[in-house]
Amino acid sequence: MSSALVGAVEDGRIGLPRFVRWLERVDGEAVGDELVTDALDICNRVFGSSPTRQHRSGDGVKHQTLQAVWSNGSSALISFAPAGDRSAAGPEIMLLGSSGAMYFDGALGGSPTVEQVGRS
Repeated sequence: MSSALVGAVEDGRIGLPRFVRWLERVDGEAVGDELVTDALDICNRVFGSSPTRQHRSGDGVKHQTLQAVWSNGSSALISFAPAGDRSAAGPEIMLLGSSGAMYFDGALGGSPTVEQVGRS
């Protein structure tokens, strides 16, 4: 998934990255900090730097959420929680750019879909 996100940015298919919403439902009960940290590392690759502000919330066991803002105003909302129903496990990721968007719903077994805004 990380290569698809970074690839969409590097290929210019979405324009300048502006926002990532990453919701992930994981198998099992424990949701560790490392899952959110790994997702943030991928967002750092998408935005080309580390965030200037971030706030984590959650109990560190069942739920973790991170809100991050980069110096250019781009932002990310990353949230991990148990799936409950194993069939619902997987990431749901939306990457919005200045001229397109990328969507992925891992729980549905889909592949990344890129929508581009028409240029005049």
